[in-house]
Amino acid sequence: MFALLIAMSCVLVLPACAQEDMSVFAPRYRAPIFSDVTIADGLEYSSVPGLDNKPVVLRLDVYEPSGDTAAQRPVLVWVHGGGFAAGDRASGPLVAFPVKFAKLGYVAVSIDYRKLAPNACIASALLTDPCSIAATAAIHDAQAAVRWLRANAATYRIDPDRIAIAGESAGGITATGVGTRANDPGDSGNPGYSSSVRAWVSISGGVQGGVFVDKTAAPGCLFSGTDDPWVPYQWSADTAAAMRTAGVPVVLETLNGAGHVPAESAGFFESRSKDFLFDHLDLAALM
Repeated sequence: MFALLIAMSCVLVLPACAQEDMSVFAPRYRAPIFSDVTIADGLEYSSVPGLDNKPVVLRLDVYEPSGDTAAQRPVLVWVHGGGFAAGDRASGPLVAFPVKFAKLGYVAVSIDYRKLAPNACIASALLTDPCSIAATAAIHDAQAAVRWLRANAATYRIDPDRIAIAGESAGGITATGVGTRANDPGDSGNPGYSSSVRAWVSISGGVQGGVFVDKTAAPGCLFSGTDDPWVPYQWSADTAAAMRTAGVPVVLETLNGAGHVPAESAGFFESRSKDFLFDHLDLAALM
């Protein structure tokens, strides 16, 4: 009888008797069900010519949920900002993005890319030829990273049909380019694999006039502040309009009065990106 009473008390007072993290009962990819992340950093994914034509080694970091046993997992590629002239894979106002998504159950990858712009590509400088060249190089490098992931899918238990890319500022421009220019893969390495992604997210990015957007583009989600002084809000608005015209799913999240990559909105970016990618990577099919 004493044992029965103890058992009944545990049922009635669950938090006092069961100390495990209740997040384990939350849906994968919808909530952070993993508390720890394993990082393999500094992996070389390509080597490409720099401004002086000397080889530039491109590296990435792989973030995996610790203890995960899933056989196939979606991927989020993260691209940092810096005006195509600065920054790296471990810096930026939204540097926690890969960790956040790895805890959801993704394999997250943060990449470096060539920074070929002689000065920061912001505001009117974005329209200059050096910035156009630098942006194209970054897009081609990111596409090479996507191909590297497909080449190493078995090693990291990656689902090669569920790769997404996201980025902020120059990284947002890059993510937009990868999502809309799969037919222009460039020559940054890892040939023989598709450069396409299934969905993309741009934070304070987009492309001027929605250029290159057509019906072959992947679904996209854009966040942009109406008072952004560095990458015009109109770039995101034009990209979204071109996507709608092409009949491609798109979401434009307008941040009224916000400037460039507002760090205080990080939680909103993560939450809305999580929901968008869950739908457009069809992650319900993996659960």
